[in-house]
Amino acid sequence: MNNINDELAVRALVDQFVQGWNTADGAAFARPFASDADFTAITGLRARGRDLIARAHTEILTGIHRGTRLAAEVNSVPLLRPDVAVADVSTRMTPAVLGPRAASACIVAAKAGGEWSIAVFHNMIPFERALPGPIERELMSESSGAAAR
Repeated sequence: MNNINDELAVRALVDQFVQGWNTADGAAFARPFASDADFTAITGLRARGRDLIARAHTEILTGIHRGTRLAAEVNSVPLLRPDVAVADVSTRMTPAVLGPRAASACIVAAKAGGEWSIAVFHNMIPFERALPGPIERELMSESSGAAAR
C-alpha cells in the first residue's frame, strides 16, 4: 500500500467514529480503535481498551450527548513510519452540550496485519488566553490563515 492509500485508511477511521457518534452507537464509535487503545477525553479521563471506549460512548450518547451530531476535519496525516501515522483532527459537536462545541484530537494510528486502527486518541479543547504573547499571536494568525485556505 502506498502513502496515499495509508492516509485514506487513517481518514476512514475518523469517518467511522464520526458515523458511530452520529448514529448514537457506542460500539460503532469504538470499532476503529485497537483492542488495547488508549483514549483521553476532553475532561482528562482516560479509558483503555475498545470495550471500555464503547461502553463509555454508549453511556454518553444515550445520556448527556443524546441527539448531538459530530463533524470532523482531518487537518493532516503524516506517516511517521510505514505502520504509524499521526492525525490532527478538528471536531465540532452540535448542539454544544455542557461546554465548547469545538475540540481538537491527536490520533496515533498503527497498522498491523495490513489493517489500520486507532492506538491513541487524545482529545482537548482549544482556548484563547486573554493576553497571548507575540509568538502565540503569530501562530494563531498562521493557524487561522491555514483554516481559510
